Amino acid sequence: MYKYLKYSYILFLLCLVSCSSDDTDEFQDAVTLNVMNEVNGKTFIGNTDVFLNKNNNFQSESWYIAPAGTLDKETQPDLVSLIREAAAEPNHLYCLYNSGSFITFRSGEKAIYLGSEYYKLIVESNIPSNDLIQGMKVKYKRMIVSDNKLPAKNTMIGSMANVGDEISYNVGNVTEYAFDEALSYNQDCFDISLSNGVLKIIQKKPVDKIHGPYGDYKIFIRSGNVFTSLAFQVGV
Repeated sequence: MYKYLKYSYILFLLCLVSCSSDDTDEFQDAVTLNVMNEVNGKTFIGNTDVFLNKNNNFQSESWYIAPAGTLDKETQPDLVSLIREAAAEPNHLYCLYNSGSFITFRSGEKAIYLGSEYYKLIVESNIPSNDLIQGMKVKYKRMIVSDNKLPAKNTMIGSMANVGDEISYNVGNVTEYAFDEALSYNQDCFDISLSNGVLKIIQKKPVDKIHGPYGDYKIFIRSGNVFTSLAFQVGV
């Protein structure tokens, strides 16, 4: 179901979904882990399914791996071309994202859900054995996507009971919106628009009470590469 950076967003995003670049003290309270490759035990990182394959590359089936440079030269993870396998190199940074945390908006831009868990890690060194690498020593931290310019997820913005009822909500510097599954099913019942930072919803016709859905609907709004959800009620 779940499927939108200009320069003005870059500094903002580096503090949020991307790995923040404070200093080398950032990992002092991180978890230290010996990640053995799949030939030597196959250690998983945190609550992810990310592991080191036999070529000593990070690999995953359901999480995205985003290289993020080094401590000396940290870079913004590319959320457009997220990958499932990446070379694991000492002194390099990575961010790990659950693929279920993303949707792709109509513009083709991918965004991650506010409040989502992700991991930031650094590879400290190889773990050698008889001239072979059997794993990597890493430090990692559990992070939460935050954005103080977006409303909290599932913010209730109003209710409507009759045709012609209207909800207006100021969303500020929001780029675009998308519907959840329930709203997509009944979107012809509403006139929804976004103009000058105001999201407007007008009920055009009754919602099907028998076959539904009927009750709460969600709209996802995106600012840069972070999105949140707004909820509204119909007929209750």
